[in-house]
Amino acid sequence: MSAHDKTIRDGFTLVETLIALAVIMLGFMAALVMHTSAVRSAAISENQITAVFLAESKMEQLRVMTPSAAAIEEYFDRNGMEIDEANAFFTRSVTLKRQCPTQFTNELTVEVTWPKAMSLVYTSLIKAGS
Repeated sequence: MSAHDKTIRDGFTLVETLIALAVIMLGFMAALVMHTSAVRSAAISENQITAVFLAESKMEQLRVMTPSAAAIEEYFDRNGMEIDEANAFFTRSVTLKRQCPTQFTNELTVEVTWPKAMSLVYTSLIKAGS
């Protein structure tokens, strides 16, 4: 047996090498899919956090002062900064309606919407004129 025959017998065959490369590529593809999913989830979470902030800040503002309007619509960019309607990413709608005339309570609803997502709705009862 020559040295050349021993080298061929001890090394990897082309088929074994291709199978190993396919397994490694599948691992890389799975990691790429997981990374893409994580980035998408992070973006969704960021939008939800901003929406919660916008809803809660308006809710707290209207709880401490007497709301003057029955319906308000406001527009915000991705960072929660107020902006014009044409360039808006978030829309915050505020609705105030009379809940119980005898107890002088109003129902305050704040809804925040943004593209490709379910809207976030907060509803609270507040005393009228408080």
